[in-house]
Amino acid sequence: MRVLDLGCGPGSDLVAWDVTASDEVTGLDININNLAIAKARFPKRSYLRGAGESLPFDDHSFDRIISGVALPYMNIQKALAEIYRTLVPGGGLSLTLHAPAFTLAELVHRAIPKPVPTIFRLYVMANGVYFHCTGKTVGFLRGRTESFQTERGMRSALDRLGFENLSFSWKRGPAGAMFFVSATKSKAASSSPAIRAA
Repeated sequence: MRVLDLGCGPGSDLVAWDVTASDEVTGLDININNLAIAKARFPKRSYLRGAGESLPFDDHSFDRIISGVALPYMNIQKALAEIYRTLVPGGGLSLTLHAPAFTLAELVHRAIPKPVPTIFRLYVMANGVYFHCTGKTVGFLRGRTESFQTERGMRSALDRLGFENLSFSWKRGPAGAMFFVSATKSKAASSSPAIRAA
């Protein structure tokens, strides 16, 4: 199985994602230092530098795409469209995402009373609310993007592109509650997403 680890960071075991040693794993991240660490840790995998909003892969390149808490830092609608394009028909998507409580904790414990971090965290909160209502995000200064995600927002974003078999769950982890999302690309789908009005 061809698997893309989107926003791979310094690489990880991936057993929790049900990725096996026989799977062909490609990691993608924007941070060159993380990629160097990942290559040293997992030399049998391929690692490339790139962004989720413009994946450097052909249509139908992957059977599965996984992403551990990377999508919140992307333009979600653009990244999901690229994920859709690069998945084979019937391919699977598995994500972990930020809950609203994570963003609120970042605001209260790390930003306030510092003015610039507080302004940014307020943007993240507002962007999360916007995503909840529309399934879309908006960028901040210099193209930086961040938001929290909700089931309603993810359902809207995934439905708009034509993903099927949506599944949402919450699990407790060492860093608090984690939001898990899975979906599949329609077996009858073309490479380009048929974006529906929402």
